Amino acid sequence: MNCDETIRKALEKIKRDSKICGPVCNCCCNPTGPIGPTAPIGPTGPTGPTGPIGPTGPTGPIGIEGPTGPIGIEGPTGPTGPTGPTGPTGPIGIEGATGPTGPTGPTGPIGIEGATGPTGPTGPTGPIGIEGATGPTGPTGPTGPTGPTGPIGIEGATGPTGPTGPTGPIGIEGPTGPTGPAGKTPNITIGTVTTGDPGTEASATITGTAPNFVLNLTIPQGPTGPAPVTVNEVKK
Repeated sequence: MNCDETIRKALEKIKRDSKICGPVCNCCCNPTGPIGPTAPIGPTGPTGPTGPIGPTGPTGPIGIEGPTGPIGIEGPTGPTGPTGPTGPTGPIGIEGATGPTGPTGPTGPIGIEGATGPTGPTGPTGPIGIEGATGPTGPTGPTGPTGPTGPIGIEGATGPTGPTGPTGPIGIEGPTGPTGPAGKTPNITIGTVTTGDPGTEASATITGTAPNFVLNLTIPQGPTGPAPVTVNEVKK
């Protein structure tokens, strides 16, 4: 307690005493004289010992709730607590609007292959597909054996050789048709063998019907060799 506070309390006590003595008893109280000058403030006395703590007063009424303060910085996420027991199922609410489709998640690992199921029944044979365009001519096969000489026919006039046309584009390969029946082994015999003029090309024709075929050949004559040299010409 400072000095000013001490003086103020003393003056209040004097005023209280003056009020009490005035109306009750005039024998013990003299009339109040004027207040003298204020004495100089003396030095502060030592602090007295702390008094005992008084009893806790009653709780005051709850004050008006103040405005909500600003939201503080979010603290770090605490550890996940243990899973509580499952509560009772609540009533089904009104279905909300469908949200946008989320992004596709990563492909999961391939599971273990299951056991092979039983073979199903054979389905009906499908219709035969449209025959595809004829493919290019394959390479010439090996020459067959010479057949027997047939009768010589009448030779017709040789027509002029026409120009070779451009090779057309290869068409799209058609679907494979059904397997045909096994063919018969051909029986080839030699027909006519004709000697052609020197310088012409050899040719071969096949006549007959499967499986019996006749091979007719035309072989050109070789060029004439040089004249023989006599012994006398060698000696010269």
